Order: sequence, then structure tokens, then C-alpha cells
Amino acid sequence: MVNYVNSLLFLTIFLFGSSAVAADSFICTLRPVTKAGWIPERVAVQFKGNRETVSIRISEDSWPVPVVLKQRSSHSYLLDWTPSRALAAKATELSNDRYRAVLNLGNLKVSLQVLSESFPGVRSPRGAGTCTKVGGT
Repeated sequence: MVNYVNSLLFLTIFLFGSSAVAADSFICTLRPVTKAGWIPERVAVQFKGNRETVSIRISEDSWPVPVVLKQRSSHSYLLDWTPSRALAAKATELSNDRYRAVLNLGNLKVSLQVLSESFPGVRSPRGAGTCTKVGGT
């Protein structure tokens, strides 16, 4: 029940805290697949326009983070971002490392990798999960 309420709160803040009018929005739930590092439990993804730009929220109280977006196929997108130092300072679990995700809208799956120099000799933190469409056209 608590997770459901947290998801609704996260969704509400994400949808109404954004200036986008008509956008595809997704909430993705992730689980770590490696033991090292931190992987966010939930990521909110909001496409803007005709999926030309995208923003991401890592937590309920974070601001949208701009993302470098590359379409890999008709259903697959590469999302690449680095949180600002200010955002990383506010969200203690977040780092200034580079995050890279592949979002497949065909099967609503996501994989995430943290590209970090904090874990020399160790596989970089990775996560995988599923997404739910929560808004848009």
C-alpha cells in the first residue's frame, strides 16, 4: 500500500510539475542486477513534443534532468544524462556519475547503467525493469 501511495505521489509531482502539455510519460520500476553501486528504484520519463526531447526524474523531490536522447530503432531509445552537482547534493543517493538507459517502448522494458569511475575493477552498477505508460497521446 505504501509503495502504491508513493508511486501515485511520484506520478502526480512528475506530471503536474512539468511544463509539457502533450507528452508521453512513463514510470519505470528498476531492480539492481549488480551488487555494486546504487540504482534508483523508480525513474519517471517524460517525452516532449514528438519524442524529440525527454526529461527524467529520479526521485519524488528531484527536478527534471535534461537528457541526451537518441532513437535506436522504432521502439528503442538511448537516454544519457549526468545530474547536476546541485541535484546530486540534494538527493544523497544520487551521484554526479553519468547514467545511461535503454528504454524499449515496444515491450515497456528499461535497462540502466551507471558509468562511474568510483568502482575501479568492478562491473558498473546496472539495473533492469519495466515501465508503465501514465500519460500522453
